Amino acid sequence: MRYEQLVTDHGTFQISVPNKTMEGDGFYVSYNDHDTSIYGSDTTALVFGQMQRFFILTGDHRAQYAELIPAGFEACLDYYKANPDLAHGYSDRVDDIPGFEPSSTAPFTP
Repeated sequence: MRYEQLVTDHGTFQISVPNKTMEGDGFYVSYNDHDTSIYGSDTTALVFGQMQRFFILTGDHRAQYAELIPAGFEACLDYYKANPDLAHGYSDRVDDIPGFEPSSTAPFTP
């Protein structure tokens, strides 16, 4: 977990920021090593839109997603789909993403 300072007119406060995020165009990737009591392990979530859908993998996948983020959401979603054995039970279904239309390009192959 990381901590940041919030400076206000009433003083400076230390706040905790449990997730580490990487921004994409219309999505982001969030790594959480704080809520292991909820998820059972650390997790990496591919988050579509404004938190409309969460595609969660167990473990730390930041390096893999960091390489794919410039290629866009679909490349990251293909990575998620290529790892079904690591999909967390709290993940949303990939066949129900409002406002997302897959391109006709070939899928990502790990």
